[in-house]
Amino acid sequence: MTVRQAHGFTLLEILIALAVFAVLAVMAYGGLRSILQAQAGTDPRAKQLGQLQSAIYQLNEDLNQAVNRNVRDELGGPEPAFSQGRGSELLVFTRSVPSWGQQTAANELQRVSYRVENGALYRQVWTILDRTPQTLFRRRKLLEVEQVQVNVYDPKAHLWQPFQGKLEKLPAAVQLEFQLAGLGGVKHAFLLNP
Repeated sequence: MTVRQAHGFTLLEILIALAVFAVLAVMAYGGLRSILQAQAGTDPRAKQLGQLQSAIYQLNEDLNQAVNRNVRDELGGPEPAFSQGRGSELLVFTRSVPSWGQQTAANELQRVSYRVENGALYRQVWTILDRTPQTLFRRRKLLEVEQVQVNVYDPKAHLWQPFQGKLEKLPAAVQLEFQLAGLGGVKHAFLLNP
């Protein structure tokens, strides 16, 4: 009679394979957990950077189209071409609206205001320049901010000065300093076409 050889794995081989698999599974889980934690930390920053980029783009579009046009406020008083505005308004100015083909707006000028309220930067637009108290406006939230400082460039002194008040003419350039939670300070300068 011949003895048949057993084919298969011994119990010890199976236990060793299971132990190696368990160690690899724990290492893979730890790596996946680290990746997910890193992603959770970067997602809010990526969203905040995207909002900052959009806000800077909108500011650049508006300031690049700024025009020297004084207006009348809601009570009929004069308002300069470029001002800090009242209360929480950082910038108030008039901008031209480029016409895109045959569909031109009835009014090709808009009054634009940037303001900080409740920790956020907002953009307000009036399509009627010489407003009344009933004049409607559009408002959009651009960015969560802690603080915004506005500086204007003085070409005679060759330096940036804090902007407070009103200017009868457009400045050569405007610099905004944003203080953002988690990112710190961000400065951006905008060149105007006076």
